[in-house]
Amino acid sequence: MPSRSPIHIKPTRIGLIGGLAARAGIYYYERILQEYQGAKIALDLTLRHADVGTVLHHVGSGDRDGLGHYLGALANELFDAGMDTVSITAVAPHLAIDEIKKRAKGPIIDVLATIPGALKSAGFERVAIFGNRAVMTSAVFGAVPEDMVVKLDPSEIARVHETYTDIALSGKRGTKAEVAYFDDLAGDLLGRRGAQAIMLAGTDLSSFYADREPDFPFLDVSALHIEQILAGI
Repeated sequence: MPSRSPIHIKPTRIGLIGGLAARAGIYYYERILQEYQGAKIALDLTLRHADVGTVLHHVGSGDRDGLGHYLGALANELFDAGMDTVSITAVAPHLAIDEIKKRAKGPIIDVLATIPGALKSAGFERVAIFGNRAVMTSAVFGAVPEDMVVKLDPSEIARVHETYTDIALSGKRGTKAEVAYFDDLAGDLLGRRGAQAIMLAGTDLSSFYADREPDFPFLDVSALHIEQILAGI
């Protein structure tokens, strides 16, 4: 992964919607707290728990309106509690980001908006995507141009999705077999199929690699989102 610039923190009252997988909200909280402590700034953050089953049902059925209504209502609870911004601590629910924004009383920090600029800054022209099935098959809901995507075959999409879902729902860190599978698949995508990097497009993949970064070139979407949250944009 390319070295990043120092994060510039704009102190705000941060609202997070968590509960979208076992560790997603905790992962964001830990990373944001780490940056605030490093900058010696007091953190003001409220985490609202969402029901992962409800969210996955809407994502799986492509129900943007239902998902927008549900998460928009939770966002408004955070705005009513005085938060300045709200962020959703997972990529897959951004399926309904436009619907969520329409219902929200304040600014929703949209992870999809960070992706084109990050690809350009990193100099990546061809990437493969790991994450939830909806995220992989939609090129992160259109945030990655189709001609830049090195596509996985259907069996690979199914296995990555199943492995990712198991990680997300159990909150575990990667087993040796899972790490080996991702390493082998990434190696084939990078070495034989023309990808320049793997896009980790799911918070639980970020958590999966929290203790040791992957050996392959990658772009971490959750890290991009957290930087955006810290900058207050």
